[in-house]
Amino acid sequence: MVDDMAKRTILYLNVCSQYSRGVFAIFGLYDKRSVHTLTSFCSALHISLISPSFPAEGETQFVLQLRPNLRGALISILDHYDWNRFIFLYDTDRGYAILQAIMEKAGQNGWQVSAICVENFNDAGYRRLLEDLDRRQEKKFVIDLEPERLQTILEQAVSVGKHVKGYHYIIANLGFKDISLERFMHGGANVTGFQLVDFSKPMVIKLMQRWNKLDQREYPGSETPPKYTSSLTYDAVLVMAEAFRNLRRQKIDISRRGNAGDCLANPAAPWNQGIDMERTLKQVRIQGLTGNIQFDHYGRRVNYTMDVFELRSNGPQKIGYWNDIDKLVLVQNELGGGNGSAMENRTVIVTTIMEGPYVMLKKNWEMYEGNDQYEGYCVDLASEIAKHIGIKYKISIVPDGKYGARDPETKIWNGMVGELVYGKAEIAVAPLTITLVREEVIDFSKPFMSLGISIMIKKPQKSKPGVFSFLDPLAYEIWMCIVFAYIGVSVVLFLVSRFSPYEWHTEEPEEGSESAPADQPPNEFGIFNSLWFSLGAFMQQGCDFTPRSLSGRIVGGV
Repeated sequence: MVDDMAKRTILYLNVCSQYSRGVFAIFGLYDKRSVHTLTSFCSALHISLISPSFPAEGETQFVLQLRPNLRGALISILDHYDWNRFIFLYDTDRGYAILQAIMEKAGQNGWQVSAICVENFNDAGYRRLLEDLDRRQEKKFVIDLEPERLQTILEQAVSVGKHVKGYHYIIANLGFKDISLERFMHGGANVTGFQLVDFSKPMVIKLMQRWNKLDQREYPGSETPPKYTSSLTYDAVLVMAEAFRNLRRQKIDISRRGNAGDCLANPAAPWNQGIDMERTLKQVRIQGLTGNIQFDHYGRRVNYTMDVFELRSNGPQKIGYWNDIDKLVLVQNELGGGNGSAMENRTVIVTTIMEGPYVMLKKNWEMYEGNDQYEGYCVDLASEIAKHIGIKYKISIVPDGKYGARDPETKIWNGMVGELVYGKAEIAVAPLTITLVREEVIDFSKPFMSLGISIMIKKPQKSKPGVFSFLDPLAYEIWMCIVFAYIGVSVVLFLVSRFSPYEWHTEEPEEGSESAPADQPPNEFGIFNSLWFSLGAFMQQGCDFTPRSLSGRIVGGV
């Protein structure tokens, strides 16, 4: 709050300083913080403010706005494309006039508009925003930003691959040709915008001829054409010059002697002839670089025309125009043509990678130039495609020698995929694997080769079965363990039966027999019977005798 008050005080002192020097009008720029202060001073002092800044909201008497209002043209374009769901990116530097118009129209028509303020975003913030919107399947954008911030967000859109076919951007800006859209031109995204300066008009052509003759050392920046904001500034000077000529012809005295006014008085004393100056400025009607210049009672541009452009593969193309009377008018003969001949008259960049037998250098490649230096399947394929569709092409080997992957941190593509995403090439002819991640940013044709993952083993050799072929299912060690376990269990069963008294029993003599009882009671689990019982248990066949003691039964169960 203190900082804003200090800025307002400095602005107030600067205006008073200029006013006390006897100025007849003020030319300058304003932003959202200074617009209300400037308009209040001008109304109080009866001094006219001529500005190429964004149109101020409300009705102000002593302000002339050179920049036309874009609300009507933008609404007409949205109606033409029949958008009912889109993203509106804006900053607050130019106020909320367009945002308010969009929201009012959205409420009337049932549009789904997501308005996002990107005033405090940096490059990383733009990338995160665009990636989040892509996950929401948002493909349509209206961008209402100043040129510097607009160029930044467009570059970030290219870096994350949002400039390919399927995306549509409407740029709420009056200088469509001032924006660098080369990467979008190769990517395939649809970009629509508005152009206020018509470079085909004689006045603009004459100025450009003089502009191109300027010495770049004496006039830095003259190597590039003037932007539409510079054209608005030029027209503002023409308006003031024309107003002074009209005052002189009408012999109206606008001298500041004796009735200059006082901005430091309380209340401020206005300039007596300020109203005559303001009325004369608003009566100016001239042809400038931005077309017909005419103002209404509140100093707003009226009866102006702006061209509507779309980005095509050969650059920006005019598709129509918009004005207050006719609204949006599309030029049919320019709307549909031009792409076919443009493809034939330019060279298409084909990126590929050195990989035999697809792309290889010829043995004596130094003796050739251009595409003749290479041979291979992909080279022949590119040649046949070019002959079929009738285009010229140039083979470009990818500099980093990679196929294409996206960095997980920076989200930037490398390799041939990066060449396509960032507009450095238009077609890739190479043994490039089709993956889901790559399909999100580029389009693939039908594959010319299909490969699969297989497991190879040695073919087994057939052999005749032998006597011991039944042992093949198990390894030698397993059979040895089984034999030792069989013998061990039998021996343990034999020993347990020997120590347990329950395994010994006395045989009673038969009637009529006089045989004496044996010295040692008989035991059924001798060594042979133990082996036989273990074998029967192992084969799950059972046996005629079983252990009587608990210890013997436990061993038999094992």
